[in-house]
Amino acid sequence: MTDEELTDASYDGPGLRAVVESARGPVTLTRCDAQDADLRDADLSEATFVDCTLDRVDLRGAQLADARFVGCRLMGANFERVRGLGFRLERCNLFAATLVGAPLARTDLSGCRLTEAVLRGADLRWCTFDGCDLLNADLHMALLEGADLRGAALGPCDLDRLKAMKGAIVTTRQATEILEDLAGITISDPN
Repeated sequence: MTDEELTDASYDGPGLRAVVESARGPVTLTRCDAQDADLRDADLSEATFVDCTLDRVDLRGAQLADARFVGCRLMGANFERVRGLGFRLERCNLFAATLVGAPLARTDLSGCRLTEAVLRGADLRWCTFDGCDLLNADLHMALLEGADLRGAALGPCDLDRLKAMKGAIVTTRQATEILEDLAGITISDPN
C-alpha cells in the first residue's frame, strides 16, 4: 500500500468520498477545502487532514478509526455518533462543533478551540486539554474522569456545569474562580 497525498484541492461530499475510497493506502489531505461536505457514514479510517477548512462538514456516523485532523477549521462540524477508536483532533478550531458521544478517551486535545462545542455524552476520560478554550461548551453527561483541564480556559461555571466536570482535574486557581462565581465570595490566602 502506498500513501496518497493531496494538496490545495476543494471537494464536495461525493468527491471526497471517491478520493478516499479509490486510494491504495492512507490518504493525507493538506489545505483542502470541504466546507459543507456531507460525509455521513463515510469510511475515513486512517485519513489525515492537515490545515483543512471543514466548516459545517457532516460526519455523523462516519468511521474515523485512526483518522487525524491537524490544525483544521471544523467550525460547526457534526461528529455525532462517529465510530472508530483512535481518531485525533490536534490544534483544531471546533467552535460550535457537535461531538455528541464522540469516543475521544485518552486523546491529547491540546490547543483545540471548543468554544460553544456540544460535548454531551462524549467520552473525554483521561484527555488533556492544555491550551483549550471550553467557554460555553456543553459538557452535560460527558465522561470527564481524569480529564486534565488544568491548562484550559473554562469560562463561567454554574452548578450544572460544575456537576458535569465531575472527575476532572483542575488547578487551585480554577477551583477558586469557580467557587467565587458560584457563591459570589472572595477567597484569599491567610498571608
